[in-house]
Amino acid sequence: MKLKLTLVLMASMSIVGCGVTQTKLEVSPAGLQQVVANSADVVIVPTVESWQRASEVFYSQAVRFCEQPNLSQLKQLQTDWKNLSSNWSQTLMYDFGPLRDNLFSAKVNFVESMRQRGKNYDKTVASRLNQRIKDTKKLDDAYFIGLNFNLVGISALEQMVFSDFTSQKTDTRSIVTNYREHRRSCGLLIGLSRLNNDIADYVLDGWQKKYRGSQQSYRDLFANNKLVNGEKSLTKLIFAVQDYFRYIKQRKLDGRLDAKLSGMTFANMTAGIEAVERLFSADGTTLSLQAYLEQAGKKSVADSFLKTLNIAKKQAISKDRQAMSITYSKLIKMLEKDIPKGLGVDFGMNFTDGD
Repeated sequence: MKLKLTLVLMASMSIVGCGVTQTKLEVSPAGLQQVVANSADVVIVPTVESWQRASEVFYSQAVRFCEQPNLSQLKQLQTDWKNLSSNWSQTLMYDFGPLRDNLFSAKVNFVESMRQRGKNYDKTVASRLNQRIKDTKKLDDAYFIGLNFNLVGISALEQMVFSDFTSQKTDTRSIVTNYREHRRSCGLLIGLSRLNNDIADYVLDGWQKKYRGSQQSYRDLFANNKLVNGEKSLTKLIFAVQDYFRYIKQRKLDGRLDAKLSGMTFANMTAGIEAVERLFSADGTTLSLQAYLEQAGKKSVADSFLKTLNIAKKQAISKDRQAMSITYSKLIKMLEKDIPKGLGVDFGMNFTDGD
């Protein structure tokens, strides 16, 4: 059976790569698992790869900027942060496996710090940064690894790149002056960006190589429906998309908007919606949730979900926060009822609260 599944996966990947029309998708549990495996290969892992590359680029630019702090290097650093933030917004949805393989210190919280409690930690971050500038505490690997989740991650890096955290000014000249006058600022910037890059490396390695000390990658466990404790891959995936919309709605749309300094608030939400679209269509390949619903005679369900995603995207572009909250509620309900019913599966209850 394992050999048969491996051959099917290899064949499907070969067909996608060669641009040949895929054979008819089978409406069955085996067919659904093919969809899950294909989604991992053509959407999920490539998304994590893109985030890892963006993390690496940002870290490298932080080093270059600190070698010679100037306006040109800062503008490039800000551009790289926006790219990093956008790529993270597409990866955030896959909050399982390597991103959440530790109950007490999930990697996701050290990147998306507000996910844990939905609080604004900007003052906490600024206070700690200013404290470190004035003291002589060694800024080594042990220091950054030991930091709490609310002092690191995308948000903390935004504050370091889009503001002079010593005076709360946001013009580029003040930011550059801070790094020129306080050289420990660079130690903090490089250390935090390296920590973020290390987390991205860890998550990608988990998906591609070995997961939690096992001899298999999370991709293989996920694609073959062999997750720990008997968890089902499809259930894990659908719940993750539900939780993504619930988190954005509860913590951001109905709570506190983030990424304001960079102006990326709604651009990040747009990126997240587009990530859901890519997952649903498996990036245009035939082994997708969309294709499965159509093959199962539930095209109206697929069309309705895509239409609602498009509405949400237009609302994000127009920055209509209230309308987005309503639309996200509709998407959550579709993922709880319409889509599982269309797929012919019963996921039971999902008691997550968006954290």
